[in-house]
Amino acid sequence: MHLGIEVGWWKLSRILEVEMIEEARIESLRVGMPRELGRAGAEQPMERPWRTGFVKEEVRGALWLDWENFEGDGQADRKHHGGVEKAVCVYPTAHLAYWSKRLGRRLTPGAFGENLSVSGRVEEDVCVGDVYRVGGARLRVTQPRSPCWKLARVHGERAFALWVQQTGYCGWYFGVVERGYVEAGQTLELVERPFPQWSVAEVHAVRYHRPEDLEAATLLAGCPALSRTWREALEKRLARGEEGDEARRLIGPNGG
Repeated sequence: MHLGIEVGWWKLSRILEVEMIEEARIESLRVGMPRELGRAGAEQPMERPWRTGFVKEEVRGALWLDWENFEGDGQADRKHHGGVEKAVCVYPTAHLAYWSKRLGRRLTPGAFGENLSVSGRVEEDVCVGDVYRVGGARLRVTQPRSPCWKLARVHGERAFALWVQQTGYCGWYFGVVERGYVEAGQTLELVERPFPQWSVAEVHAVRYHRPEDLEAATLLAGCPALSRTWREALEKRLARGEEGDEARRLIGPNGG
């Protein structure tokens, strides 16, 4: 039985349990504008100059969230990051202990270049199409995060983006339904869940772990709450049997 067809009872029970017991909370709010990193003339690809909006500073107090960005936030690559469907990047603080152990150093909120570091929710607990009230704003989950080579370069580990993809500890994006002020310490109140069968974990698995599952891909491509770029990628898989060069996204210029 595919979750794209029917929600498993264990999954439904988990969703209900989380909503009743655990409180989702913003532990850190961060923004930052693109900047140049790296060293000119570096021999190693991972140390060469590059431009990124990954490095974000913690904000104290309320910050205005517009349709495409928090005030003071920006992305270096607007083709793949930001915009109305990826206005807010979210990462669960629950995964930081795992990555700290795997990388051999302590990771803290902001380690994934996210705007919101959130406790009380992981990818299994959040569904594409969910609408949350956060402070004065209303936000909708649009897609899982697709890890890329920039994540690997920041952490100095060439395989890191691949590891994130393999684990599914990817985080997700919010689009903005209603603009407003948001600040750390606020809770995320679920007000709508139209697609309980499409948890962020399940959506990530269909695209990256089950490429042969065309039935699930067909159903997911038809989900109107999923971002346009993810629907197009799934449609390309269904039409051509492929989605493009994954190495370009995961390794990019880090490979030499």
